[in-house]
Amino acid sequence: MNKKIYLLPLLLLAALFTTSCEETKEASKYDNWQARNEAFTDSLRQVFEAKSDPELLAFTPMINQRVTVYYKKKKSNDIGEIPLYTSDVSLFYRGTLFTGEMFDQNFTGTNPGPFDRPNTWSVEGFLTSVDPAVSGFAEVLQLMRVGERWLVYFPWQLCYGENGTEGILGYSSLIFDIQLEEIVTE
Repeated sequence: MNKKIYLLPLLLLAALFTTSCEETKEASKYDNWQARNEAFTDSLRQVFEAKSDPELLAFTPMINQRVTVYYKKKKSNDIGEIPLYTSDVSLFYRGTLFTGEMFDQNFTGTNPGPFDRPNTWSVEGFLTSVDPAVSGFAEVLQLMRVGERWLVYFPWQLCYGENGTEGILGYSSLIFDIQLEEIVTE
């Protein structure tokens, strides 16, 4: 019996020395990136289905009907024109990851200011692009009215997919703050 009592501390000491002495790796802000992006989109779906945020709206894009795009109207305009497939549009935008990290913008303050200049693009050019992020952006534009500002949440399947692009990892869900300024006439 006495030998057993003395063996217990030795066994505990042996267990302590045989545990792994590897250095611990610090977690990156991009660890579990796909799962975190999918969880973000899932949380939007739950909020939408529970109707806990009445401002959160949704639509199913034609280019990928297996996903849902969620959005909020930050500024509405019930009488503004809606761009067509053949329209050129002028707009302000800011793109961020779901973490809030900004990757592109054409206005610098909280709101577009007098020194900011909108970009002009062809809706048709967006829709015929092989880039799904750009195609999804075009579908949003054809739902917006001139003068409106939307906060749009794109799931990663409508963004840069599994591979990503320069500065944006694969599986990244993107958030765009879009203000449609005008339909450009020539």
